[in-house]
Amino acid sequence: MADAWQTYSFEFKGGLITNLSPYQQGFQAPGSARILRNFEPSIFGGYRRVEGYEKFDTNTVTNTGVIRGIVRYNNQVYAVRGNDLFRSSGSGWTQISDNATYNSAGVTIGGSGKVRFLKYDFDGTEKLMLVDGTGKPYRFDGTTFEQLSSLPSDVSGSKFIVNFKNHIFFGNGKKIIFSAPYKDNDLTIANGGGIINVTDTITGLVVFRDQLIIFSESSINILNGNSVADFVLKPVSRDLGCVAEDTIQEIGGDVMFLGPDGLRLFSATDKIGDFNLATVSKTIQAEVLDLVSSSPNGFSSTIIREKSQYRIFGYNTGFTNDAAKGIAATQLEGGISFNDLRGFNAFVTYSEYDGRSENIYFAATDGYIYVMEQGNSLDGAPIPAVFATPFVPLGDPKVRKTLYKSTTYLDVNGEFNLRQTLKFDFDQPDSIQPSSISISSDASESTTYGAGTFGTSTFGGKQQSYYEVQTTGSGFTVSVIYETDESQVDSKFTIDAATLQYITNARR
Repeated sequence: MADAWQTYSFEFKGGLITNLSPYQQGFQAPGSARILRNFEPSIFGGYRRVEGYEKFDTNTVTNTGVIRGIVRYNNQVYAVRGNDLFRSSGSGWTQISDNATYNSAGVTIGGSGKVRFLKYDFDGTEKLMLVDGTGKPYRFDGTTFEQLSSLPSDVSGSKFIVNFKNHIFFGNGKKIIFSAPYKDNDLTIANGGGIINVTDTITGLVVFRDQLIIFSESSINILNGNSVADFVLKPVSRDLGCVAEDTIQEIGGDVMFLGPDGLRLFSATDKIGDFNLATVSKTIQAEVLDLVSSSPNGFSSTIIREKSQYRIFGYNTGFTNDAAKGIAATQLEGGISFNDLRGFNAFVTYSEYDGRSENIYFAATDGYIYVMEQGNSLDGAPIPAVFATPFVPLGDPKVRKTLYKSTTYLDVNGEFNLRQTLKFDFDQPDSIQPSSISISSDASESTTYGAGTFGTSTFGGKQQSYYEVQTTGSGFTVSVIYETDESQVDSKFTIDAATLQYITNARR
């Protein structure tokens, strides 16, 4: 005889997890996701469809090829494309390099790789310095663009640049070259400049907690002190480093980067100078390996401060925009939760908080600069998003259950369209799988399972929308899948929770 009606509730949290067996994930983390693509864990709970992006300027950056670098300076966006520097306020691009107006006729940016920027102020005027990984640095003060050709050859080919203790530090191969204090064109030792050698090739520099962290391919060092008189280089790790340039970001009081075994945090303990290196991406190791293997042309990364989120993007010249891959890591109260990203084709990125708003830019080969966290589309195209729960056993995995009703709770900010699908018994081919149904904000579309009800309720102390539908199907385990309609541009929404009502049948 069948049992009475029972209810199983999901509270969606935990993010993407792929390192557990299906049964482990179903029992241990039922609110997590086995697929979480373009849905992100929200700091308010649930999984929120990611925001889109829009063009910063409807005009392409003049020139051809990949955009090599982006920075915001003097309330304008600057970009390097080809061998030239351009700027825009949002309505067309003006060439700065090789332009007599800026006393730079004949000055072009060398190389073809990434260009990195530093904003600094040593004399009351904020300036911009560029390194191209090939020649000597360039400087722009808002009026004059020039190459600092008088600097010594040691600095030629520098790829990384930071301001630490009012010295400009250049990362070049296995050397750190730094300027005299408050000087941008003086590297002489007599005036306070110098050179520091490290054991292997530098992959990034970051100033963190009053120290300069020097990441190399297979080592990490920190530089303490205030000047050449007391600078001290201390090794943190001699056998582990950052394997990918432009994956280093400070987030939530820590520094995240891509190491040889996944995403890592550089975490300081209470003891000064004692550091702990911790791998944080073990739960999604397969996705990290896939990102690395599919990104032969490098990586970029950014942070979204409002969400306490780190994003890493792989770059492959063979990818179209919609195939571009990335991973997001969101710091929540219970730890870090992950999700996959698609459709963000980012060769270079730039993020800045100006005290009022956050500006996040990215670009690749099509010549446009895009603004992240803008709108509900990928520059006009729908955002393809999928969330699939684990296969949950609903109690005893040896007991068959027949489902009769599902209720999905959402935070909705406008029109949306979803497909909901139930998959039984790990989607085995010998199991009967019901068809998908439509969930929409007007609840007007037909349902395959039965008549649907759309409405609002109070859930967890806040107003929620809910979608309730009669279901069909039976099995020993079940997964609920939510997918956006790729023909529709939807408003923001968050899937918070769901309930399944069922009766039990005989044991196997």
